Amino acid sequence: TLPTAGFVVVSLRRWPSQQSGWWTDLLNNETWTLDAYRAALSVSVNNSFVESMFNSLAISLPATLIPLFLGSLAAYAIGWIPFRGKTTLFFGMIALIALPIQAALIPLLQAFSGGAHLSLPAIGKTVTLFPDLGLAGKLPAVWLPLVGFALPFSIFLLTVAITQLPSSLIDAARADGASHMQVFWRIALPLLTPTLAGLGVLLFLWSWNDYLVGLTMIGGGNPEALPATIRLVAYSVPTGGSAIAAAACLHSAVSIGVFLVLQRYFARSIVLSAE
Repeated sequence: TLPTAGFVVVSLRRWPSQQSGWWTDLLNNETWTLDAYRAALSVSVNNSFVESMFNSLAISLPATLIPLFLGSLAAYAIGWIPFRGKTTLFFGMIALIALPIQAALIPLLQAFSGGAHLSLPAIGKTVTLFPDLGLAGKLPAVWLPLVGFALPFSIFLLTVAITQLPSSLIDAARADGASHMQVFWRIALPLLTPTLAGLGVLLFLWSWNDYLVGLTMIGGGNPEALPATIRLVAYSVPTGGSAIAAAACLHSAVSIGVFLVLQRYFARSIVLSAE
């Protein structure tokens, strides 16, 4: 917590006292101010940092909710619906966890900006594998890769959790005539609440703090769609040191708030995973 305390103190300091160590304010009883927070929230200073926070939220929400929904559906199918090739499919998805997102960003950017095409000289044709959707520089180009790379881990974690449910409970519901979707919505999903909350915290923090994917997919092509992590770079140093720290505090406050709200579910999911 020491670095966190450091940039909180820096965000409250006055210029030019920022040129000394932040701990000197604690020793010298310096007067603190909220000017840096006013600057961070000013449109003229950073081209609307507040709007970039909403951009980050528009990226983080689908990057969190979609893997939770699709992952829970896939986990139930793998855990409780018998079908051929289930084990192979499961381990194939687990293998995708080892694929680094950095290796796919440039091919994905090319697909989002111009589509993906396969040339077949033997027959003199070109087959379109992925159409040009014009996603480059837009928010879906950021959260779609985040969703795709979060799904394998989400399916793995939720499958492990859903297979721990009592089989007698599932069998009794099926014997009473409940369909798989009814069992999923009314029995499995409520019992998975702690695991879903714990996974949701991890997915939200991952997407909220993302820098590389947003920089690659949006960059300077559409400044209005930049997330807050990239907007932070726009501040000047050293006079902008307090403004950077204040913006970082505002950005961190969201993720801290999400964690505090779901803290008991997060702790419970860790205990259930250990069991």
